Amino acid sequence: MTHPARPAVTIALTCAALVAGLPSIAPAAAASRPFAGNGTWVSIFSGDAIWNNPARHVRRMDDRGVRTLYLQTASSTNPVGTDLYRPSQLGRFIQAAHSRGMRVVAWYLPPMRRVASEHDRAMAAIRFRTARGQRFDAFALDIEPSATTPGGQLRNENLRRLSRRIRESAGERYKLGAIIPSPRGMAVSTDFWPDFPYETVEKFYDVVIPMSYHTYRVKGAADTYTYTMDNIAFLRDRLGPEVSIHMIGGESGASGARETGAFVAACNDARVTGASLWHYGRNDSDDWAQMLLLDRS
Repeated sequence: MTHPARPAVTIALTCAALVAGLPSIAPAAAASRPFAGNGTWVSIFSGDAIWNNPARHVRRMDDRGVRTLYLQTASSTNPVGTDLYRPSQLGRFIQAAHSRGMRVVAWYLPPMRRVASEHDRAMAAIRFRTARGQRFDAFALDIEPSATTPGGQLRNENLRRLSRRIRESAGERYKLGAIIPSPRGMAVSTDFWPDFPYETVEKFYDVVIPMSYHTYRVKGAADTYTYTMDNIAFLRDRLGPEVSIHMIGGESGASGARETGAFVAACNDARVTGASLWHYGRNDSDDWAQMLLLDRS
């Protein structure tokens, strides 16, 4: 996943004020279970050491408290000639995770350029079945511009058309997540995606998954907490206090124990649906230890 430019900023809000300003709501996990709790991410670039050994790595994830695996099924350029990346391995990941009571969410990064083919790739993941008839528990669209993504109104319109087609094909009851750039990051890098179409996210998706990468923006526990809470507060103000949010925090290994702890504390205090770091394979022991403190209610 790519992101806005990374200037260091300090959000001028206190932790106490942020907590006080958030609406009091019940945890959203029951309504959006596929995205709940402690998560981890595997991309098509995670390497053969991971992709060739799904059962081994799922066991390690489970041992470290992971409840949801986010597994990439395609990108704008990979795989070539097929809609799914290594389908036999996708099936092994799903079956290994389900055997341990974990959920698996498929995710895909489209260029938002050819709506029909991008819809087909998303639906290939949603309709995918393992040899034992198991499937992904939900699907998340990675909504961010790539090198070939059009700009301006065409980008927004293509996203709206793609989202509408996926929702219509998947059905109203199927859980869809929207992986979006950090709202506060876009506020700083104003040319990254001007007039981001939150109305499309609100209309077609059940869960919002912001790339709230504190390691790109701030340093220290206090600023990490504030930055995380500020993104949550923005989304609840823009999309409503009941919006289901799964937070992606800083890059694994780049976030120290205090920063990761502050990220988890913010997610707990705000009672979001779930949280994770980007991404599996880079987590160190401090990351795993802090993520175990995520509220699993």
